[in-house]
Amino acid sequence: MRKLGLISIGSALAIAITYFLPYGTWAEIDNLPAHPLIVHGVVVLFPIFISVTLVALIKRQWFKRNHLYLIGGFGVITVGIIAAKSSGDSLAAAVGLPELHAEWGNNLVPLAIVLFVSVALFSLVTFYFDIKVVSRILSVLIVLLGISGLGMTYVVGHSGAESAWGLKYESSKTALTSTYQPITMAEVKNHNSANDCWTVVDGMVYDVTSFVSRHPAGSSAIKEMCGVDASEDFMEEHMDQAEPMDWLERLKIGELSG
Repeated sequence: MRKLGLISIGSALAIAITYFLPYGTWAEIDNLPAHPLIVHGVVVLFPIFISVTLVALIKRQWFKRNHLYLIGGFGVITVGIIAAKSSGDSLAAAVGLPELHAEWGNNLVPLAIVLFVSVALFSLVTFYFDIKVVSRILSVLIVLLGISGLGMTYVVGHSGAESAWGLKYESSKTALTSTYQPITMAEVKNHNSANDCWTVVDGMVYDVTSFVSRHPAGSSAIKEMCGVDASEDFMEEHMDQAEPMDWLERLKIGELSG
């Protein structure tokens, strides 16, 4: 019981200190915003600990053997969630506030605190004092909080990704044009630099300028295609690969003529 008290009180103090740290404490890591790093850790670890805890409620002996680790883990994760909220506030001051992401992130803080307290109290009344009624009530509360936490973490992660990447990702999938014109090889050869890169693949002309910096294997492979017929190299590398063909199709601007 002494270990339970030390871990629970130590975790509670860490949570309280983190909660009341000055604004901006978690703003940066090495002159970059800390929020993406912290929030990625939170949205991975929190659901894992929740899932393990929900399973452990069924396997009580396993819960009993590992309850100290679960309490300490939820304490650390709750500290991380508070730090994620604080760093998110600092990032919003610099780049703008994604309201849905911020709202759900704020709601995650009290939920994590209550879940940490519930797991600690459940361990106390179940494995040390054997108060069955309170234990049952707390187990139900943990299940409800756990399910809510899983859903809330998904919304926090999804809304954050949407605010950061949604518009950019969607625009990247939009075709350059819906009408295709005949283009000569002489004209293609005039667009032979990384800043103005046209290429030919299988008789079609593509403006791959925007893809130079986005190519997963680096820009050098795209630069070699600029101003030339790259059919052989492209097909050798990407034959029967759906995703490269899909990206190429969005960059189509015409058909080779002459």
